[in-house]
Amino acid sequence: MANKDIKTEQNAPAEKKSKKKPRFLRRFLLLMAVLIVVLIISVLSTMEDGDHFTALRRYLMYGNSAQTQDLYTYAPHQNNLYERLGDELLVVNPQSIQLLHQDGTVLYEMQSVMGAPVISVGTELAAVCDAQGDTVQVLSSTGLRWTYRSDGGLLCYCARMSSSDHLAVTGQKNGYKASVSVYDKEGTLIFRFDSHDNYLSDAVVTPDGKHLVVLALGENDGAFASTVLLYDLVTAQRIGEYPISDALVLDLAVSKDRVVLLCDKRLAILSLDGQTMINYAYGERYLHGYALTGDDFCALLLGRYQSGNICQLTTYSLDGEALAVLEVTEEILDMSAVGDRLAVLYTDALVIYDRTLTEIARLDETEHAGGVRMDHDGTALLIAETTAWRFLP
Repeated sequence: MANKDIKTEQNAPAEKKSKKKPRFLRRFLLLMAVLIVVLIISVLSTMEDGDHFTALRRYLMYGNSAQTQDLYTYAPHQNNLYERLGDELLVVNPQSIQLLHQDGTVLYEMQSVMGAPVISVGTELAAVCDAQGDTVQVLSSTGLRWTYRSDGGLLCYCARMSSSDHLAVTGQKNGYKASVSVYDKEGTLIFRFDSHDNYLSDAVVTPDGKHLVVLALGENDGAFASTVLLYDLVTAQRIGEYPISDALVLDLAVSKDRVVLLCDKRLAILSLDGQTMINYAYGERYLHGYALTGDDFCALLLGRYQSGNICQLTTYSLDGEALAVLEVTEEILDMSAVGDRLAVLYTDALVIYDRTLTEIARLDETEHAGGVRMDHDGTALLIAETTAWRFLP
């Protein structure tokens, strides 16, 4: 009996060792699997500027590529405005604000009365304001985050959300020509500038959240002129003033350390230290369309005539170099630039180009779409009167 007990005790370490071996093997195989996945992602991310990884991400999120998917439905309105906010769609008109999830759920809805609604989208937040009103609604993907109201019911000219989710509100102020206020994503006021000398029409915070670009209106030697004012948000000091002569600025965008100014007569690109990268005059041609929000490029659509489809689509790097030119004879309904992609919606097709206007993907069945929004994941949202759906290149 004693010998039996001794034998059992002697075999115990061997049994424990045999149990540890499979456990160690499982851990080793799991570690190898993780390393393989990391290696694959690293390789896909570096090949062709990450296009393969983007395609894999699209497949995992949406399924098979080269197809369309119905995502959003909404009531028709001739003045509907549309913008993407993450996976949600923001639909705004003078009577209402709606935030729609891709499964059709209405995440947020508010009835309103706006004369001229405007949408500005950042990374996680969006601002909706009335260019003839005194209120700005700030929304996230879950609904209303906070509300801005001007003092004494004075007008807000513009409310622009930056990619750093800072809100810059430009508007009236008693005793001044104009005022601009900057708020962080929680709605806390972090900067205010009241202008005695200039009328201020627009402002936006730079992507790093450190500077404020302000557009001032005035005149120079009897001619209309715009001036770009640059402020340091940390020191609250003006650190730059750059005139744009003989031009009315229609829109602007800030990417990295570049300010892109779309004017009625020219395209101007400035660096934050005041260098003029390009000051391109349209000459005798007319502006038919544009896209300013590519990461390192913008696009202009200029035509020989005020109406008609004979146009020239040109892309420019943010260093001022003309990258590519495409002669267009078809009507272009809308354009959208994100990352290194440009989505162009023609009457009978959607074409996605890279910054050199090389065709990446095409969709010939656009149904009744009249708008397009490019996304960072390489998909494009087609927008029709009552439905918006995603194209998966």
